[in-house]
Amino acid sequence: MKKYFIKHKLTVGDITHLSDSDSELVISSNELDIEDILEVETYEKIFLGQITDISSSSVEVEIIEEKGQRDTKYVPSITIIQSLSNDSKFNYFLEKSVEIGIEKIIPVESKYSLKEKKKALKDYPLWNKIVKEATEQSRNIFPTIIERPLTIKELLQHPLENNSIRLCLATENVDSKYIKDIEIDDKPVYIAIGPEKGWSSTDIDIFKRLNFQFIKLKGNILRTETTGLVIGSIIKYIKGEI
Repeated sequence: MKKYFIKHKLTVGDITHLSDSDSELVISSNELDIEDILEVETYEKIFLGQITDISSSSVEVEIIEEKGQRDTKYVPSITIIQSLSNDSKFNYFLEKSVEIGIEKIIPVESKYSLKEKKKALKDYPLWNKIVKEATEQSRNIFPTIIERPLTIKELLQHPLENNSIRLCLATENVDSKYIKDIEIDDKPVYIAIGPEKGWSSTDIDIFKRLNFQFIKLKGNILRTETTGLVIGSIIKYIKGEI
């Protein structure tokens, strides 16, 4: 039985479409027809679907049966390590991160952060509410994971995926590259974004110990609440996720 992957959440009775590339393959190969059964996987579950229509550019599928949970572990494709900023800026960053599909956010207190970890912990319930509402609006399959805030030193003990690409945006005097010069593949990506005053030398040393590569942007200097959104969107595009 043919298997196809769909990124958004599904339930029995839903009408969905295969991705553009899968639809093109089905149409060009003539291997499937209306009423044929196929297997559909999402990040969470496995379903049986039945083809209900094939047009010149799209294959329509009705979800007819749920087969259970996927066995594979979900690993976020992109995680943003975001230095804490003031309430309105950080809340805006959270909402828009969910909308563009950033899977995980780790808030950190760096030397020049505008908020301390202790105060940020009080905002954690509100952050989860913002994520929940934005997830419902954007129909993301998983709510963006928002972790409890850490100090930047605590990152040294925080579990990061071993086989990952680690990037730190830095305007400081460090050896850095442009994003186009970084090889981005299917590995999980971590992106560290500092406060508007930048990283301290101690912050930079911690990222070096964690084997982060330093990157820079051409053109305008972006605000801290938009920088992660821009870089995250660029990387999602490179990875074929947007």
